[in-house]
Amino acid sequence: MNNVQGAFFSYKNFRQSLDRQPIKPRVWKSAELGDMRQALEASDVDIVALAHDNTVEGCQLTPGMAVSMQWLVPGSTLDGHVHAWWHLFIIQSGSGALSLGDAEEVNIGPGDVLLVPAWTRHGFVNTSTTEPLAMLNLSNMPQMALLSNHAANVGLTPRPL
Repeated sequence: MNNVQGAFFSYKNFRQSLDRQPIKPRVWKSAELGDMRQALEASDVDIVALAHDNTVEGCQLTPGMAVSMQWLVPGSTLDGHVHAWWHLFIIQSGSGALSLGDAEEVNIGPGDVLLVPAWTRHGFVNTSTTEPLAMLNLSNMPQMALLSNHAANVGLTPRPL
């Protein structure tokens, strides 16, 4: 049997561990974001998460919230799916169609804002033949990952204990 010995520390230290440093302002320059996207391996869907620093933990921009840029290449489809977190998409460029729940597809374009509540089936099609569908994506994925088994929320099988 594996050693699963726990540890103890004072309640005072526990409380102090909850005091986090304030989030510092950050700026992500468009040119750098474009360079990052160009450096990604070619795929139908490219996603770049914004981060405070060069760590996975840095991807939680504000408590419980993540922000990313997402691109669908012309003619590509992001199949409908569901999960435990919400999205707020802001369409930056391109054109496409959004399937949302049982409703008919909705045409989308620059400036459109899309709220996808948790557990709502959603998917995208880039209807353009020349331009990527670029979306700013805000979500509470980090919050949901803390509250539950993240692997189960994205349809992955959890590792056996």
